Amino acid sequence: MDMKTEYRSIKYETADRVATVTMCVPEKMNALDARLGEELASALARAKADAAVKVVVLTGMGNAFCAGGDLTGFPALDLQTAAEGIRDSARSLVGAFTKLPKPIIAAVNGFAVGAGLSLALISDIVLASDKAVFGAAFVNVGLIPDIGSLFYLPRLIGLPRAKELAFTGRNLSAQEALTMGIVNRVTENDALAAEAAKLAGKLARQPALAMAQAKALLHASLEIGVDELIELEGMAQGICMQSEDSREGVDAFLHKRKPNFK
Repeated sequence: MDMKTEYRSIKYETADRVATVTMCVPEKMNALDARLGEELASALARAKADAAVKVVVLTGMGNAFCAGGDLTGFPALDLQTAAEGIRDSARSLVGAFTKLPKPIIAAVNGFAVGAGLSLALISDIVLASDKAVFGAAFVNVGLIPDIGSLFYLPRLIGLPRAKELAFTGRNLSAQEALTMGIVNRVTENDALAAEAAKLAGKLARQPALAMAQAKALLHASLEIGVDELIELEGMAQGICMQSEDSREGVDAFLHKRKPNFK
């Protein structure tokens, strides 16, 4: 999808170096279908290309963040078509989220189950309303977790808990998701947007290159050994040390003032 295409399933807004992406299919509780997936990937590509954007906030309209995948038409798919469609969609979304060199804050305002849980897992920081609900609901319709959930969930909460969620499909309250480590912070429902904006504003003032390098290496750390990571870490740190932001940060530290990162 071209970045200039008019969106039908999302709203894309920018202000103060923050891009806010809102899933806007409330009549379907923002269920993930092919169009919504394509538009999310397009929006993140747009944010990546815009040097004025330093942070992305992802949220949903209505009472749901994303209440799973749109199951319409699933039974009609043959094995090859289904496998290729799921694979290509997952690769596109996981790549768009994890390879975006800018932080993504998921502001979970309601149901984040099934594919909605997956979108939260591949975001960088998850803020949740106290009314949010999380769950790997795939098994309830005879499916397995996808869009990277089977990769990220056991690494985030441990294999036994990941198995329990995958096998039972039970829902988690925001507080239980916080205790498990799926969520970074829980806030009152009415304060969620303000909390997300506050955090986004803080990150927008941070050094972009350092955040991008840290995000890339944190994701790499899930798949490589410590020796290889240290090699990459050394190169990344060298790149950061040569940056204008690093020079500004060091000078600000030495002169006991707040840094002004670009």
